[in-house]
Parts: sequence; structure tokens; C-alpha cells
Amino acid sequence: MSAASSTRGSSGRVGDLPSTQTVRRDPWAALELLLKNLTDTTSSSRSIQAAVASAADTLGADAAFWYSASADKVLAAAGPRAVDAVWAARFARTLAQKAAEGEEVVRWTAATPNTPDEPTAALLCRAAKSHGCLVAVTFDPARTFDDGDVKVARFTLKMLLGQRAQAQAGTKQLLVGLLHSLTTIIDAKDPYTAGHSERVARIATLIARQMHLSTAAVGDVYLAGLLHDVGKIGIRDEVLQKPGKLAREEYEEVQQHPVVGERVVASIKPFDRLRGGVRHHHERWDGTGYPDRLGREDIPLIARVLAVADACDAMMSHRRYRPARSPVEIDAVFTRESGRQFDPAVVKAFMAVRHEIYPPIYQKGIGDSAHHAIDHIVDNLTDATMERLPASAERGSGK
Repeated sequence: MSAASSTRGSSGRVGDLPSTQTVRRDPWAALELLLKNLTDTTSSSRSIQAAVASAADTLGADAAFWYSASADKVLAAAGPRAVDAVWAARFARTLAQKAAEGEEVVRWTAATPNTPDEPTAALLCRAAKSHGCLVAVTFDPARTFDDGDVKVARFTLKMLLGQRAQAQAGTKQLLVGLLHSLTTIIDAKDPYTAGHSERVARIATLIARQMHLSTAAVGDVYLAGLLHDVGKIGIRDEVLQKPGKLAREEYEEVQQHPVVGERVVASIKPFDRLRGGVRHHHERWDGTGYPDRLGREDIPLIARVLAVADACDAMMSHRRYRPARSPVEIDAVFTRESGRQFDPAVVKAFMAVRHEIYPPIYQKGIGDSAHHAIDHIVDNLTDATMERLPASAERGSGK
């Protein structure tokens, strides 16, 4: 194990909560205080900090910290001794690797005498469905962690995870309701294209799966499809619903809807990662699209998928100014525009799943896919462990 840093202000420092406790106190009194703190706390990060502080205090540890295995970093620390964040993450990772598969508690004692900057004993506690673990360490050669400490650590972790699950359930319900509201507003803004966003989301999901994107990425594609036109709430009704050809000024107004949409999505923190898809779904592979004239891989991958799905549904649907196009006509457009308007890889994936898209997908409601996508986002919000989209998807966010 590498040495911990006890010098305050070093890089990678995790802010610790001051404590004057150097010996174990009554565990039940400490856990009562933890329950009160968790009950009074709505922030997930504050919940973790409260649990870590309780563990350090109750166990009489020199330091305790919460390690996120998915993010591979320490998110909160407490105790009378400050620890370096990089060292703590490495220590927790090594300790976790010592555990057998499925083992939830690891007790470790140094085999040989340590330097003053190296721990002499540690206790790691984790749960099967959690991406994080609670770690307590001591630098006192005379101190170890016994069965009573294990019970206290287990109870602390159980209470923390229970509180988080309750908070996450409320957040999921809120986000699903918000999605319903936003999609309803989009449909009400232009009833002639009602259901367009839902169909785009479903088509984009089929393409994303065909491209073998991760479950997290497919969820992002689906949510971005539902929200890709939310910026149309900022366009005047007389422009949006105009039956004839738009004047130049009117078309320029319409071109601002991805920018407005990005601002709306950015204001909802859990959906912030969808910004690239919302802002850039009208960019073109050849760099002549809008709003930022991005080209090729500079266009976020999520936006390239949405561009094909959006165009497909638009062509399949009747519009005020033209009838719906046939599957043969739509295929011809995509073949012609592959490498010009659209990413060739996305078009290839579309052609592979076209038999699932024609005739048009019509299903009212945002469906289970939205619930699953939101589940993934909310379950990982606390640990900041959201799986990133491929690198190209992170560029061109419009910042």
C-alpha cells in the first residue's frame, strides 16, 4: 500500500471534516445522529459526507472516505487526519481487489511494521448493488477493526444506501414527469407533427443498437430524441405553422431552435449530457449544416444518429407542403446523401434496421425506454459515474 499524505493543501486533497474524536464513541449514539443527518439531507453528496463523518467518528478511525469504483475516485472524506485523494482511491481499489467475488466486507492489517504515513489497519464495506464503498483506516499500530466495527460500518452503509434509493426514486419520478410535460408542449406547439419526437427517439434507438452502442449511450440517444425539438417552444407559432415556403428571416428563426433547445436541456442537470445531440442534430456530415457548421466526427455521435432518425420520420410523415414519401424514395435519399448530409456509418446502420421502421412506428407515450434511460442516469448521479459516449460524441457541445 502506498503512503497517505498528511500535509494539508497538497494536490488531490479531499476536504475533511474536522473531528476531535480519537477513540470510539457509543456507536448507537453516533448512528442516531447519522439518521438525523440523513433525514435532514436532500443532497446525495451531503448524504455521503454525513455517512463518512459518522463512520470516522463512530469507528474511531484516523480517516474514513467514500470511494466510487466506477469513477475511480474518492468523493468524500472525514476524520482527524487528512488523506490524499489519489492515494485514497488507489488504497481502496487495492483493498477491494483483495476481496473474493461478492464479498462485502474486507478487513486488512499490515503484515509488517509501517512508516508513520502508512495505515496499519483498514476496513472496507460495500453493497452488491452499489458502485461505491466505505473505507476506514487507522495509523495506530495498536488499533484494529473488530466484528463490532464491521456491524457499525454495515449499518452505516445500509442507512446511506436506503436514503439514496428513496431520493433517487423521487428524482426519477420528477424526470419522467418532466419528460411527459416537455413532449406534450412540443406536440401542442405544432399539432401537425404530433408524435414526431417519440418516433425519432424510437428510430434513433434502433440505429444506436445496430451500431452496438452501450446501454447508457442508447438511453442517451432515446432521451435526446424525445427532446431534440424542444427548442421549437421559442419559435413563433405563425412561423412554425406556416403552410407555405418560409421567408429568409423566418428560416433563420427556425434555425435557432437547436440553440434554444440546448439551453433548455442544459438547465436540467441530469439531461446536461444530451446537449450535443439537441444542439447539433441539424449539422451535416459535409459541414454545411447548422447552427455551428460542424462536419464529420466533430459532430457528436448522438447528433449524427438523430439526424438520420429525424430525416427518416420527416420523410415518412405528411407535411402541410408535401405528402409522405415511400420507403423506396426514402432509401434513395439516404443512399444519395450518405457521406454528404449524413454519416455513412449511421446510414449503414439505418439500412440494416429499415425493416423495423417501415411502416412508420406509431406508439403513443414515451414508453419504457425513457424510464430505463432515466433509471441509468439517476442511479449514477451521486457517484458521477455516467458512462461517457464515444470521444467524438463529446465534441462540439456548443459551449
